[in-house]
Amino acid sequence: MGEKKAAPPPPSLRRRRVKRSCPSCGPSEPGGEEKKGRGNPVSVQLFPPELVEHIISFLPVRDVVALGQTCHYFHQVCDAESVWRRICHRLSPRLREQDTKGLYFQAFGGRRRCLSKSVAPQLAHGYRRFLPTKDHVFILDYAGTLFFLKNALVSSTLGQIQWKRACRYIVLCRGAKDFASDPRCDTVYRKYLYVLATREQPGVVGTTSSRACDCVEVYLQSSGQRVFKMTFHHSMSFKQIVLVGQETQRALLLLTEEGKIYSLVVNETQLDQPRSYTVQLALRKVSRCLPHLRVACMASNQSSTLYITDPILCSWLQSPWPGG
Repeated sequence: MGEKKAAPPPPSLRRRRVKRSCPSCGPSEPGGEEKKGRGNPVSVQLFPPELVEHIISFLPVRDVVALGQTCHYFHQVCDAESVWRRICHRLSPRLREQDTKGLYFQAFGGRRRCLSKSVAPQLAHGYRRFLPTKDHVFILDYAGTLFFLKNALVSSTLGQIQWKRACRYIVLCRGAKDFASDPRCDTVYRKYLYVLATREQPGVVGTTSSRACDCVEVYLQSSGQRVFKMTFHHSMSFKQIVLVGQETQRALLLLTEEGKIYSLVVNETQLDQPRSYTVQLALRKVSRCLPHLRVACMASNQSSTLYITDPILCSWLQSPWPGG
């Protein structure tokens, strides 16, 4: 006798199987069953780009940057000019439409605390860090380009000569990771600018290969001229630099990608002299005594340094002197 096969259930009783999808990339692999009360998953890419950009523009700036690092789609959306235009209007609604991308200075002293417009580097990929010095302003963008905004005497509309801040700019260097100057609040002491950067160095003699090495370049803040450079071994990779100490015994603290802190000491009074220097890179006491802790970032003033670990378990102050 032949085996009788059961008839398939009607379509209304069949269990539907759907494909799971990520929010941005759409359906991927066939997954589990559709939950009760939910429809088919919808990809974010099916929404109009204007709608997605409008929604993202309501996020805090930090969250927009983090969202842009999740996938290629969100990287393109979060990097769109329209998103940052809406964010700028939300943060500064007083700015006009044609002045969306720009820099403004506001004086906090005196009776008139007016807002004045300065030149905006059109090549800048966002503004990551600002540092005013005695004479000028330095800006680091997210692409590693360091801009030098110069002050100058310019002619006003009435034909008078006036001093204008940040009226023109130049590209000081590229490939910069971080930069620092004298940590004191008074900009008079910020004579030199220390730039942590990555540079291509020639490889073995007789070959055309090259390798990327981190270095510290020192520039005069008054003119933007490079006066000193020190290059590290290619195995050393740093992400942050801070300064502590006096001019004659300036300590440079360098934070590696692994969370270790190294230091070296230079004499700023001899940097502008045409001679060679030999500096010693030493592991700081905090990294020697607590090798299991990973330092995430640093902050400093003239006499002490603040270390913050990752995860944030503790933070403490430490003497800036060598070996401290």
